[in-house]
Amino acid sequence: MSIFNMNDGSQTSEEKRRTILAVVLSTVIVGVGFIAQNALFPPAPQPVQTQVSSQTSTTSGQSTTPAATVVAEPFKTEAAAVAAPAGAEAADLPVAQASYTIETDLLKVVLSNAGGDIVSLQLKAHKDKTDYVDLVVPGEKGANGISLAFGGQDTMPVKELMKVTWLDADRKTIQFARTFYAKANGSEELVPFTYKKTFSFRNGEYLFGMAVALEGANGAQIPLNTNGTAYTLSIGPQIGPRFDHLPKNADYRKYILEINGKKKLETAKPGNIQVIKEQPSWGALAGKYFAFIAIPEAPFASFSYLQAQDPVVKQTNTMFLSRPVINSSSQTDRYYFYFGPRTATELAKYEYSDKNAFGLQAMRLEDATERSNLLGWLENILKFMLNVFYKLIPNYGVAIILVTILIKVIFFPLTKKGSISTARMQELQPKMQELQAKYKGNPQKLNAEMADFYKRNNYNPMSGCLPMLIQFPLFIAMYNLFNNHFDLRGASFIAGWIGDLSLPESIWNFGTFRLPLLGWSDLRALPIIYLVSQLLYGKFTQTSQP
Repeated sequence: MSIFNMNDGSQTSEEKRRTILAVVLSTVIVGVGFIAQNALFPPAPQPVQTQVSSQTSTTSGQSTTPAATVVAEPFKTEAAAVAAPAGAEAADLPVAQASYTIETDLLKVVLSNAGGDIVSLQLKAHKDKTDYVDLVVPGEKGANGISLAFGGQDTMPVKELMKVTWLDADRKTIQFARTFYAKANGSEELVPFTYKKTFSFRNGEYLFGMAVALEGANGAQIPLNTNGTAYTLSIGPQIGPRFDHLPKNADYRKYILEINGKKKLETAKPGNIQVIKEQPSWGALAGKYFAFIAIPEAPFASFSYLQAQDPVVKQTNTMFLSRPVINSSSQTDRYYFYFGPRTATELAKYEYSDKNAFGLQAMRLEDATERSNLLGWLENILKFMLNVFYKLIPNYGVAIILVTILIKVIFFPLTKKGSISTARMQELQPKMQELQAKYKGNPQKLNAEMADFYKRNNYNPMSGCLPMLIQFPLFIAMYNLFNNHFDLRGASFIAGWIGDLSLPESIWNFGTFRLPLLGWSDLRALPIIYLVSQLLYGKFTQTSQP
């Protein structure tokens, strides 16, 4: 929406013809481009599938670094004594990949015994069209929700089948375990160690706990050392909902850190890994409405991000936590992860130990939300007004219109004053032009005469601008609120046309075609309606002038 109306009714017939010509040419470009889109933009080739192996590898284009060679213990065919859920038979070591589901009142989580990874994490209170929002979108290299690799960031994650044990009767805590062997410190001798990965979920929580336990056999030191790194956790590789391309006006990705009690935003070049030098208390990969937050209790050597290559979204936006070498025979590292909506209501629970099931406090997770330091108070007032109207009429589109009308009513005296000032300016314009022509060659004399002219006519040239400047912070606060308000996600205004107030409306999608120069992918009705209304307003204003 335009904030300042600069139309003074002086639009010439030549300017009108240019405007009409521009609209006609844009329409012709859209039509011709749509017909030619298949020829100009053929379908993209299918990506090459990457075979996942259990060997340590490096990313293409990077130098290979010395690493501890880790191999899995061969599975035995005889039965093993493992803990099992009550009433169930003791399970043998797995011979095939299997999935395990954990459900709370808020989450539906699917884990795999291949590496003990999260392969799906659905939010039961939030929909993605007809299904739940799934925050874990699998990526390349076999990366899942929280994968672990013995080595650095470029090492293939663990994908060997692991023993599974339920640790509680209601099946909210699950453990994956297996013995591995490693060639440590350049030795050819294979040294065994046990790796256990445990997840713990609770009702009422989008946050869950994870423990990584490592133990060397017979009291030996844990044989993991790749350039000073024992293992690396990858948190990602993508925040759902699923998409083929990340539209900038619909969603985004931000990297947020909490360092010494202060929020810090990080950026990374596409395709590059950004390594954080400081030691954050937590790190977040945030989208517009949802976020991953990693809270390590264990010491870590580095915290880093991988920025996606846009528009390629296969291996995308991933966080890495690298754990330094463990100089002991056994170690249990604990982490907390938040996979959920990016709202202050949920994240504020972790300021007080009695408000969450894990007893966390003073975490400052609200810093992961989108907040304005200067106009946050004004956004809160607007949000309160929006929620009041929504309770009266449960349609956020109608609520936005009512909030806009209320603001127009509140600021009507200022708007009226500005209109009167504009009309007064038009009355004085002929005399002002005479003065400008008379003193064209003497700027100092012109300024003095203009000041005297304003004084004699009791007119302040700034009186038309001040009312709009006073309202300007409100317009910024409204934009921030409507652009980031979580409740607008998926909220319908007019069925069949404006079905999601968090997205631009569309009456015609061009597919893979983009309008030259403008980059438009859709034909939208609202900008056209706005353009027509402004042209009509200018026409009526011109007609009403004497």
